[in-house]
Amino acid sequence: MKAQGVDLLLLTPGADLFYLTGFEHGHAGERLLAVVLKQDGRAQWIAPAMNVPQVEDRAMPGETVRGWTDTEWYTNALRDAAAGARTIAFDDDARAAFLLDLIAVAPKSRLVRASEVMRSLRIRKDASELAMLRAVARQVDDTIDHAIHLCQPDRTEAQIDHELRAALLAKDPESSIAFTIIASGPNSALPHHETAKRKLQSGDVVVLDFGTRGCAPVTGKAGAEMSHSYGYQSDITVTCAVGEPADVEVRKVYSIVRDAQQAAIDAVRPGAICEQVDHAARSVIENAGYGEFFPHRTGHGLGLQGHEPPFIRAGEGEVLEEGMVFSIEPGIYLPGRFGVRLEIIVSVSATGPSLINAPSAAQLPTPLD
Repeated sequence: MKAQGVDLLLLTPGADLFYLTGFEHGHAGERLLAVVLKQDGRAQWIAPAMNVPQVEDRAMPGETVRGWTDTEWYTNALRDAAAGARTIAFDDDARAAFLLDLIAVAPKSRLVRASEVMRSLRIRKDASELAMLRAVARQVDDTIDHAIHLCQPDRTEAQIDHELRAALLAKDPESSIAFTIIASGPNSALPHHETAKRKLQSGDVVVLDFGTRGCAPVTGKAGAEMSHSYGYQSDITVTCAVGEPADVEVRKVYSIVRDAQQAAIDAVRPGAICEQVDHAARSVIENAGYGEFFPHRTGHGLGLQGHEPPFIRAGEGEVLEEGMVFSIEPGIYLPGRFGVRLEIIVSVSATGPSLINAPSAAQLPTPLD
């Protein structure tokens, strides 16, 4: 904070707050619940009166908790917390209403993004964070074969989605589902398809993109274990076909995407630039004549959030450092026909790339064969 000239850091429930305090709460909604950290290390909490006991259990010794009621509202507490702060770093992901209220009660303060402080802390994962990422990655890795074999004719995307979620939770009942995308046939050409009720047909290409969130125990002051849902996340995408693909171009496209993914993996090392990794994948696809059909970045960071820095995209000049973790997920999408995307998570080690997930299949999986 001192290096960034920040006097006050204000965080509401989310990944940054959890990273610093271990506290997570999903029901505050329009009621402001926040930790306010000063540059000298002193901190205080602002919390709805009904949440004060929960916050007190997570607060460190010496941290005050100012409760407020629905009758008085949080405005005075926010004004007092911000008093005298020249520069306030405000939670990037907080509700816009909280920001507008802060502007109203502290009109002379300069407001900046909290990520100016938090980004450098979270972007490099330490050994314990990498271990947690690998543990939750095993949950999706161990479900890949089952997910592929769910892709049978006459099953709907929604049915596969339901069974896949159940299979993931069977691997770790304490975890939660972060997301699932089941895209079949022409729907596979939509990178962010919303899973629907379309029935799979023999020869369809199916893109399965899914992830989970680990749920580790957190110990409160009283010694009681409390679960949280903001654990480290997994994210993987596999592409298969329902038997022999109906479109003769599928196997060729799959091979190109797999080569692009490997080229990007090979480009990962400390000191490399994010856009260089993107360029490595994109060049393979462009040289094969499919450049216009690769419309998204090659990857995104992964940790407490499904999408976080660094971002592996053209124009991104960030230098890769040891401990950074991100996806590599090139794709080719032919509108109205099919799409192929292959995604795994890698970390930057001292010697180059280290796979968090099992490698993508070298050949197109076809569960009916």
